[in-house]
Amino acid sequence: MQRSVGIIVHRTKLEAWEFAAQVIAWLQARQVGVRLDEESARKLQRPELACCGDEWEGVDFVITLGGDGTILTAARMAAPRGIPILGVHMGRFGFIAETHPDALFMHLEKLIEGEMNVEERMMLGAEVWRDGEKVQHSLGLNEVIVKSGDASLLNLQTRLAGAPFATYPADGMIIATPTGSTAYALSAGGPIVAPTVQALIIAPICPHTLNVRPMIVPCDEQIEIILEMQSGDVLFKVDGVDPFALQDGDRVVAHRSAFVTRLIVLGHATFYRKVRDRYLYGERLNE
Repeated sequence: MQRSVGIIVHRTKLEAWEFAAQVIAWLQARQVGVRLDEESARKLQRPELACCGDEWEGVDFVITLGGDGTILTAARMAAPRGIPILGVHMGRFGFIAETHPDALFMHLEKLIEGEMNVEERMMLGAEVWRDGEKVQHSLGLNEVIVKSGDASLLNLQTRLAGAPFATYPADGMIIATPTGSTAYALSAGGPIVAPTVQALIIAPICPHTLNVRPMIVPCDEQIEIILEMQSGDVLFKVDGVDPFALQDGDRVVAHRSAFVTRLIVLGHATFYRKVRDRYLYGERLNE
């Protein structure tokens, strides 16, 4: 059976577009089918390779060329279809990406032969409810964010297990998966959580109180955030895209999604190595 590989390219990185052309040529020389998302096909001037909607169903796996944001984009398409993703690190930091351009072709030799190890990552589903009606819903791999759009202090009433928990005076709130623990949640003081741990992270953004700490809760917990007496702009975002304007009294509900992101992994303990290398974890910086 002929293999088929999808490619999703960072929207603005010239080096990613140049490398994509090399990857396409390499795959086609081995009679591997190639599909591109519509924007990538347009920018690479390969309209015959454009793929959209249910056409992705026949793809064996997807390669992303860019940073972690490109993987987040791919996850929203691939997760509902069960398609594995191989992230190629061409960004600035890269915590989810698994390999680099100089090693990609070596790994592709095995992948197109069907030798593949896949790690499943929890995802979040989130909805916005207004006057009893669902007005927005999103799927994400990293986090759900409720945040002031104009630096106004928010009052965020939080409910856990269906009961009131706390009201946070803060710039916003992050609900993160373990995969997202090394992203925005980390900057907000949240813990680093191994990506296969089954848990969710609640991290207030700049809380205006001294007695608040980030929390880890069971992965099956439903987390509700209700806006109280808002006067400025407030945004709801999932994985940093498609901002949605919230109104006073809106209720944001975040929960574990039924979908998972299937990431192709190429080695053992790669997450811990990334923590050590990216953050110089445990190193003394004054030597």
